Amino acid sequence: IVFWSLKEQAGGFLAADNARRIKEASAALSAIPGVLSVEVSIEPLPTSTVPAQVILQSTHNTPEDLQAYAVHPIHLEFGKLIKECCENRQALDYNI
Repeated sequence: IVFWSLKEQAGGFLAADNARRIKEASAALSAIPGVLSVEVSIEPLPTSTVPAQVILQSTHNTPEDLQAYAVHPIHLEFGKLIKECCENRQALDYNI
């Protein structure tokens, strides 16, 4: 799970527009080998205790698949948009 708070404005777009851009761009992440699922929300509930505008949850079969995902060119391209828009990032990796 990764969540981001966004800059008020970045790349000529407001934060809400960048959240939508990130959600749209995240669709490409499903094509990365070893990715079982990718879900993105730009609607955190008011009960959230973390200041985030975008939440991404991806699932992988193994920690090795997660590592391969992290360095895959599609993920790296997605990361360029995130770096442009992101104010803060938090991540939590875990095994079930």
